[in-house]
Amino acid sequence: MPLAAHRRGNDAGIATPVEMMYLLVFCLAVVAFLGFVGRLHAAGVQVANAAQSAARSASMAPDPNAAQAAALAAVDVYGLQTRCVGGPTVVMSWDPSPSGSWQGGSVTVDVSCTVRNQSLTGVWSPGSRTVAMTDTQPIDRYQR
Repeated sequence: MPLAAHRRGNDAGIATPVEMMYLLVFCLAVVAFLGFVGRLHAAGVQVANAAQSAARSASMAPDPNAAQAAALAAVDVYGLQTRCVGGPTVVMSWDPSPSGSWQGGSVTVDVSCTVRNQSLTGVWSPGSRTVAMTDTQPIDRYQR
């Protein structure tokens, strides 16, 4: 009978390697998800910075046409052409001052970027996400 008791004692740890494999797969899935969320956040921060910089550059321009060019140039600095599918979309609008002039009004820049999920996860995955940010800046009424 001591031999049977010895065998029963050896069976007690058999489930542990299977449980460890489940834990390993779960940990890998969590790391992949956190990488996806982190890269999506980084894309959002980059687009937000580009929108803020574009609005600030446009607000310092002498007229609406120069403001549009300044906003596009500011977004180009951020390198969104490589991150975004088809490049970023930049839309500038402005509200005139109470007197109806450019100076003293405000300028708003919308920047949107469509990012492939594959670039966010690091492995093949279908689909894409659109990240869009808006920033508004006042136009100095005393600028020259």
